[in-house]
Amino acid sequence: MNIVWALVWFSVISFGLGIIIAFAGKKFAVKADEIAGETMGELADNFVRYRAQVMCSGTSDKARPKYEYTGIADCVFANSLAGGAKACSNACVGFGTCVKSCKFGAIIIIDGVAVVDCDKCTGCGLCVQSCPKKIIKLIPFDSAHWVGCASRDKAAVTKKNCDAGCIACKLCEKVCDSGAIKANDAAASIDYAKCTACGKCAEMCPRNIIYAKK
Repeated sequence: MNIVWALVWFSVISFGLGIIIAFAGKKFAVKADEIAGETMGELADNFVRYRAQVMCSGTSDKARPKYEYTGIADCVFANSLAGGAKACSNACVGFGTCVKSCKFGAIIIIDGVAVVDCDKCTGCGLCVQSCPKKIIKLIPFDSAHWVGCASRDKAAVTKKNCDAGCIACKLCEKVCDSGAIKANDAAASIDYAKCTACGKCAEMCPRNIIYAKK
């Protein structure tokens, strides 16, 4: 008889524990789903789409030639010969190695400089990797402005080499109320986390190389 009652109580206790565990498991699963949902929501809120931008305005009519190049039409190869045919050491070589690397047809060469079609760009970064000058940057897709120069030369050298090079005059820096653009003895650059898209820097630039996204 004792054995029978022991089995009965064991069955009751087991059944009760089963209900408690099942209830707790359901509550845990719901909570886990809520946490996962919140995490995915945060990721979506924090997701930033990027686009490629070629930081150069040195077209054929503005960039001074260093020598006449007649070799292979490849940026990496041309860059290996004294940095390419343009006098500016940070100028776009212009042979379209980035164009060949782009799987989405988002880059073309216009008058010796690579130009990105923002609407086609996916921000994959292949063009960034392919550029021997490292003047293609990924910037937030919705960025209103960008500086079309990557020169690291002093103003006098830049003026000599290119009619469109940034001379680090700091006029853009002075009119920026948010401190988003700096020109520290080289081409100006924008801190997109601070930029308010006011456009004052573009209006002030004497070289007209701070562009607005079209």
